[in-house]
Amino acid sequence: MKDLPVVDVDIAQEELDAVTDVVKSKFLIEGKNARAFEKKFGKFTGSKYVTTVTNGTCALHLALTALDIGPGDEVITTPFTFVASSNSILFNGAIPIFVDVDPNSFNIDPAKIEAAITPNTKAIMPVHIFGNPCDMKAIKDIADAHKLYIIEDCAQAHDARIDNQHTGIFGDIGCFSFYGTKNLVGGEGGALICQDEDLFDKILSFKNHGRSPTGGYSHFKVGYNYRTTDMSAAIMNVQMDRAEEILQRRHRNGNLYRELLSDHPNLIVQKILPDAQASDYIMAPVLKDTEKTPNDVINYLKSQNISSRTIYSTLSYEQPCYKNIRDWIMARVVDYPNYSKVKCPNAEYIARNHFEIPMVSSLTDENIRFIVDSLEKFFK
Repeated sequence: MKDLPVVDVDIAQEELDAVTDVVKSKFLIEGKNARAFEKKFGKFTGSKYVTTVTNGTCALHLALTALDIGPGDEVITTPFTFVASSNSILFNGAIPIFVDVDPNSFNIDPAKIEAAITPNTKAIMPVHIFGNPCDMKAIKDIADAHKLYIIEDCAQAHDARIDNQHTGIFGDIGCFSFYGTKNLVGGEGGALICQDEDLFDKILSFKNHGRSPTGGYSHFKVGYNYRTTDMSAAIMNVQMDRAEEILQRRHRNGNLYRELLSDHPNLIVQKILPDAQASDYIMAPVLKDTEKTPNDVINYLKSQNISSRTIYSTLSYEQPCYKNIRDWIMARVVDYPNYSKVKCPNAEYIARNHFEIPMVSSLTDENIRFIVDSLEKFFK
């Protein structure tokens, strides 16, 4: 059997043709492909306003900036995610406050958010980890009660929905990534969605060196260059045309995995809210009540030509840059907490005991059953 990968980008001739057309046009900067993508993505997510950006990290930074979150402000988020989520908070001198996750969903636990709120709290940044929607109803109730902003990190959440509403709609701003491993790709590339026109105008200005919507060489804000290229946008645009076929295969994979693994005696599989649909970006079971380690499983699966790995085995607050937060330039003006004292037991357990198995759209049902059978053999 050929190797079964954990990353396998779904690119077809249409994407190649679209990029070739951009190169031939010699108009490489953000242009007509970006505008076409924005219309399609707005319809896909049900959002009034959409703009492309360089990548998902830039999307998060723009969101924080547009909401006027700055030095000393606190933003509550999860430690079990890619470090870009909390790093984007640091960019503005704000302070990431890490809250533990729910052991079943792997997402930030709403029951633990309220205790972390202080007079300095300005926002909550839930991350739909592995494309599993957070409990946005509970999070929104908390945010509304305390007058906090919500910035949804939807980097992994293409087609993740709650009550058939797309993630990113529930907060003030939704931030998406089209990095080369995502369900829908652009190589690099990102997008922001929001429903408020004034807020959207601020986002557009900060994205484009503080210009007004008419452009030119007057700069009304200190802004950034977070525009994308039309080559990335061309790929993203074609991916939207192919989104249904790509995502349906992902959902088929996720549903079959959950059917076969949800009651496994040795594994915890992410639980999805009853009214939600996951994006089925990543399948990463967690070991329970076993003397086996993730490396034991990973090495066995690799012997069966099944790719496997850990992802976020080091939590954000455990990263060297957080342990050495005094070295961060903003620490000259901001009193950051001692992150070495932060403890999130559920997140730490998941980080130490998870492993990823293939979820890519190229998998067949036969492939998935072989992977599950291989796991059964491992635990015997």
